[in-house]
Amino acid sequence: MDFVTVGMFIIDEIHYQPPRKSDFNVMGGAGLYAALGARLFRPPPSSYEVGWIVHEGHDFPSHIKATIDAWETSCRFVPTFYRPTTRAWNAYEPGGFRSFRYTNEKIRIDEDSLTSEQLQSKTHHLICSADRCISLARGIDRKRRELAEADRDGGQSSLAPKEKPFFIWEPLPDLCKPSEMGKFQEALKLVDVASPNLDEFCSLLGVIIDLDRRSGWSLLRQVCAELIETKAPEVVLVIRLGGKGCFVAQADNHFRLPAYHDELLANQVVDPTGGGNTFLGAFAVGLLEAGESSLGGRFEQAAVHGIVAASFAIEQVGVPILKRLASKEELWNGDRVGDRLKKYREQLAMQVSSDEDY
Repeated sequence: MDFVTVGMFIIDEIHYQPPRKSDFNVMGGAGLYAALGARLFRPPPSSYEVGWIVHEGHDFPSHIKATIDAWETSCRFVPTFYRPTTRAWNAYEPGGFRSFRYTNEKIRIDEDSLTSEQLQSKTHHLICSADRCISLARGIDRKRRELAEADRDGGQSSLAPKEKPFFIWEPLPDLCKPSEMGKFQEALKLVDVASPNLDEFCSLLGVIIDLDRRSGWSLLRQVCAELIETKAPEVVLVIRLGGKGCFVAQADNHFRLPAYHDELLANQVVDPTGGGNTFLGAFAVGLLEAGESSLGGRFEQAAVHGIVAASFAIEQVGVPILKRLASKEELWNGDRVGDRLKKYREQLAMQVSSDEDY
């Protein structure tokens, strides 16, 4: 399996400022969108290399089940018919701020929730607090070692006993605050990629970074470099910047990629919810497609995949529409993923990027 997320599936109700009407029974949750990101670049039959878990309550809508089934992923439905599906209330306030709360008890996913195949995935997406990230990373690693040991005792070896899983961690927004910095730094040592968005990163560090000013980009580079150098030299920081794209920092490299929907295409952005989760699912698949040839180029290719995938996620409320042609080609929101990827790479090729540009 190529990708597994431990993010949850949620059914949302979304309320807007008048006169726009509310939306109900909207597919949502970090697990859904992360799986979407990976799935966009894994058409059938490789779509089954995308693994995730959905807790199916007694009220699970049939049209949502049909949509998930149509993706042809390795989605594991866990019946929880004794209770409703996990649901959440969302409201957009003036200025675009989105309020969120669960309307019933959530069901978390941990290492004990994963099947043997899911545990052996090439990449894992974690979205959680630093404390839980540490627990999950250690728990998944431990269970993988147990599987490898059992295989070896049985004369097989699907995993080398000491093979380390590849973790992509998305910190919880509410716990990105200075008081959590020590735990955040500890978690960085156990993951391969850490990806807060800019607001979360600033809140964690207790700084203000204004990317509309050149000094803001300088500060972003500086704080990323210091964090990597002093606390976690092996980690890759992927700071998601919304409409400004993303900034990726490694010990010996950094780069910025613009958003697919720039100022000229901003009217195509309907709802940014899930864009970051989708980015990271595609980022994981992009890493696998790039292989091990060049680490710098590898992460740039991964980020390109993430940017393109996020563009599909934010063009509507909920998930993009999948249509299959007679040729078995897939269209998402009327576009081929490969065409959009090619277009974005052409846009990048026409840009001149240097430290002086941002």
